[in-house]
Order: sequence, then structure tokens, then C-alpha cells
Amino acid sequence: MAAVSRDFPIALAATFVVTQLADAISALVVAREINPIIGATPPVVSIILKVVLICFVLAVVQVIGPRRPGLARVVLVVGVVAGIVGTISNTDLTPIRG
Repeated sequence: MAAVSRDFPIALAATFVVTQLADAISALVVAREINPIIGATPPVVSIILKVVLICFVLAVVQVIGPRRPGLARVVLVVGVVAGIVGTISNTDLTPIRG
């Protein structure tokens, strides 16, 4: 059971990265982006901002994880949910470029 508990944050962090990247990529293929920061910047800047955000969140989790592992997991879960909601809003609420 200890191995599952130790590997859980790594799997959660990987899920966070995947959902955030899915949100960023799906934002590039829609005709208009709801997020004003992403919609107003060139695509390269949007991707750079998303990568910086991902690195920042992972750094925060790395810092708070040893002392507050529950809080670190909550931060990652909130990030995963935000990535999923962002991806769904990009694909379902806006038309795809064509």
C-alpha cells in the first residue's frame, strides 16, 4: 500500500500536465477563445504561458508536498478539474476553425 500512496502524487501530477496541455491545444483549434489572455495573444505566447503555469503549479506542489501532502493533492485535483473544464469548454462551446 505504501507504493501506491507514494506513486499517487506522480500519477496525479502527470494527469494535471496532460489535462492542462489538452486545454492549451484545444484552445488553439477553436475559432474564438473564451479566455481573454489566451485569445488575445499569439499561439506561441499562449503555449509558453501555459507551460509556465504548469511549471509553477508543479513547483508549488513540490514545495508544499512534504509538509502538507493533502493540500498538494488538492492543488493538483483543482488543476486537473480546471484542465478538463477548459478542454470541454473549448470543444463544446466554441466552433472549431475550419
